[in-house]
Parts: sequence; C-alpha cells; structure tokens
Amino acid sequence: MSALTMTKIDLLLLGLLLDGPVHGYDLYQKIQAEGIDDWFNVSMAGVYYSLGKLREHDLVVESRQRGGRSARKSIYRLTEEGRATFFEVMETQATSQEKNYLDYDLVIYLLNKLPLQRAVSLLEQRQAFLAEESQRVQAALAAERENGGSLLKLAILDHNRRFLEVEQNWLADIIRMIQAEGETHDVQPGTLQGLMILSGDLRHYHLPDLIRLIASGRHSGTLTVTDGALIRTIHFEEGQPVGASCLRRDQSPARACSREELWDGLCGLFCQQEGHFTFDQRTSSQEWCVPLKLSVEDLILRGCRKVDNWAIIQRLVPSADAIFELGTASQRLLDLDLTTTEEQIVAAVDGVNDIATIARQLGLTVFEVSRAVYCLTAIGVVRTADPDKISLRRVFREIAELICNSTVAWRSTPDDRACEKEVNERCKHLPLRLRNGRIEDQTDPQLRTDELVETYGHFLRAQFEVVSHRFGRENARLSLERTLRQLAPELQVAAKHYGLDRLS
Repeated sequence: MSALTMTKIDLLLLGLLLDGPVHGYDLYQKIQAEGIDDWFNVSMAGVYYSLGKLREHDLVVESRQRGGRSARKSIYRLTEEGRATFFEVMETQATSQEKNYLDYDLVIYLLNKLPLQRAVSLLEQRQAFLAEESQRVQAALAAERENGGSLLKLAILDHNRRFLEVEQNWLADIIRMIQAEGETHDVQPGTLQGLMILSGDLRHYHLPDLIRLIASGRHSGTLTVTDGALIRTIHFEEGQPVGASCLRRDQSPARACSREELWDGLCGLFCQQEGHFTFDQRTSSQEWCVPLKLSVEDLILRGCRKVDNWAIIQRLVPSADAIFELGTASQRLLDLDLTTTEEQIVAAVDGVNDIATIARQLGLTVFEVSRAVYCLTAIGVVRTADPDKISLRRVFREIAELICNSTVAWRSTPDDRACEKEVNERCKHLPLRLRNGRIEDQTDPQLRTDELVETYGHFLRAQFEVVSHRFGRENARLSLERTLRQLAPELQVAAKHYGLDRLS
C-alpha cells in the first residue's frame, strides 16, 4: 500500500471525527450545516472517497449498524493512529508555507482543538512566514518596476502584495483575540462562546471521545457539563485530569464536595451523557475542586463501567454480531487497571469472533461482553475490526485448519502431530501457530491488509509444502482443492481475491 498523501478534506474529516463516530452521510450533512462548503469545495462523493482512503490506511475504522427497515449503515470512527495523524498534520498545516488560498480558514475552523498556547505559537510562525513572503514580493515588485516590467506583471505582483498585507493584518487580529481571551480567567461556564472554547450538547457527542480529544491534544482547561440540576467540571493540565467538582446549581462553589459525591456525579454523567458542555482553555482548577490522581484511561474506564444503557453502549458496540480487534492501547495493558472480565475479553478478541461468540466462549451474557467491549473501545484497547481484515483472517483460518484436518486419513495415527510441528518449526519466525488442528493468530493488529496477506500466504505455502513432503504432491493438491470447495461462498471469493487459493 502506498503512503497516504493527506488532502485538506482528509484533515477536515479527521477533525470532525474527533467528536465521535458518525455516518458518512451525517458527516456531509454537518459540513453543509456548518456552511463549510461555502468556502471549501467538498462533495458527498468526495467525503466517501476520503473515508475509504482513511480506512485503508487504518486512520479510521468502519462498522455496520442496522437501523429500522433500512439496510446496514456504515459508521466511521477514528483510530489512535488517526488521532495522532490529525495532530501531526494539523501542526504541519498551521505552519503551512504553501501559496495563500482562503482554505487556510480550515485551520482556523479547527484551531480550538489545539492547546491555546500552542495555537498562538503556530499562528505566529505562520505570521513570520507571511512577513518574509511579503518582503520577497516587495523586492520583486521594486525590481520589476526598475526594469520597466509589463503593467500586467506589475499588477499581478501588486495583487500578491496587497493580499499578503490583508492576510497579515487578519492573522494579527486572530492572535490578539486569542491572547485577549487567554488573559480572561473569571468566566461563568457557558456564558462566553470564545474562539478557544469547544461547546455542544452531549446528546450529539460521545463523552469518552470528548475526553480523549482533550487528552490527545494535550489541552489544559476546564470541561464543564451542566444540566437541570448539576454542574460537573473536570480540569485538565496538558491532557491529564487533575481535579473535578460536582455541584448543584443552587450550591455555593465554596463548599467542596466529598469524593463519594464527586464520583457519583461523574459516573452519572457517563451513564446519562446528557447536558450542555463547554471546554474552556482559559480556565484552570479552582481551590474547591477535588484533586484527581489517575490517568485519562482510568477516568474513562471508571465512568464507562457504570453504563447500563444499551443506547449508549451501541454508540461503540452496535450489535452482537459486531467484530473487534486489538487497538493501539493494547500495547499498554500493564498500565491499565483492568478487571478480570476485561482481561479475558482482551484475550478473546481476535478480529474473527463476534460479540455473541465471545460471550459463549467465556460463559457471559451478550450484555456483559458488550459493556466490557464498550469500555475497552472507549480507551482504545480494542477497536472495530476492519471488514477487509475480518474476511482475510477468516479465510486464512479456515484454509489452514481444513488442510490440517484433511491429513488425518494419511497420518500413522489420528493423534500424530508431526506434520503440525514441522509447519510450526518452518514458520517459527511468524506470529502464527497450529495447536491441535487450530490456528493461534498473534499477528500485530496494526498490520496493513497487504502485510497480513503476505504473512498468511507465507504460512499457508509452508503448510502446503510440508503436506507435499510428507504425504505426496498429489495428495497435497487434492487437499487444497477439497478445502477450497468446503469454504463458504463469500470466503471462496476472499481466497481468490487475496491469492490464497494458489499455494503451489
């Protein structure tokens, strides 16, 4: 797979998906509702093309959700790599030294997703570039005049000069606005919708995604959620929670709540996920707040474990036939305080078995597994499996196990595992093993589809050669033909698509 060349629409979609999982059509509707298409040329076909490209590069994952009488709809969600890519590309774009087009407004539109001081620093770098460019154009204009250049060329250079002057003045105004807001600390929650404030209704956002946005961007500030009865706040420093409070609307903030009251309030917020929120980068933790000493992941886990509402769980786990694979955060399991059930589910998630199958294997209910997977997905330990990878993993497992079982008639005894051991020895450098006729797949979940095809193909070809060596070439060929006929029709298509039907 070739490296991804990030376009402006790719960046826009990554930025919008930071707010939570969305249907592709709803993304386009949001672009229209926000009026983005007035200054940024984007079509619905362009949105779906970009989403497909981002999925192929593991920056987003796609899951299917059934709705009423309609067919399944695709829901798109950022991966951890997608989050990291957004911030990396955002920084590159914010200091862009491209020619000046009005699509730089995209940076301003997404600017409040960066930490306040970092945003100012990046804009100042952009401003310095514009000043240098202006001096270059001024010098070129003077030289052209001195050399008696054509009026048309002079007009073009003067147009460029005037544009750069306007651009510098506009950018200076934006920087002054941000700096003025940064100096204002005594602000009532939700009363001033400033440039560096994120706000919205939690019914349209997903609280764990909002918290992870703050953490991913290393933001400092205060997240405030208000409803009819309570005001809850969580204070962050460089993306980490440092304090929180939970007060009734009629309660004086001077009286700090107890830790029990605090966690009842915060966990209730995760369970209901209702109310208006603001994240204000200009405010800091107050003296009446209860200090917090836990990671973002532990904060999200503690809240998500209290969720008992299917409507909330289905935001991340749409149905019992949903399939998940390990995510980036699975590499940090030792840093997470997982329950025994959560650890068992992490071990069972393989990109092949769905929620219902895992529940049967572990002797748990579908709801228990779904809630645990919801928690694990919210912190990035697992993620919705890529449809292409699901098909690839299934067809590989079926072929390997069927070939293994087909050799029973030729073995000295049914329990003879010599063939299996030789395959494992030849493939000891691969994260794949046959054990009692079953595949143990420990491939890296971050591998691209083409890398998985290469790994699986190497294993199957080694298996075919071992069968040929031990039982004869003709028997190996017959075994493969019989195996391919036994595959379900959709897996036969996948085997042909990935070239796993040609092992000799």
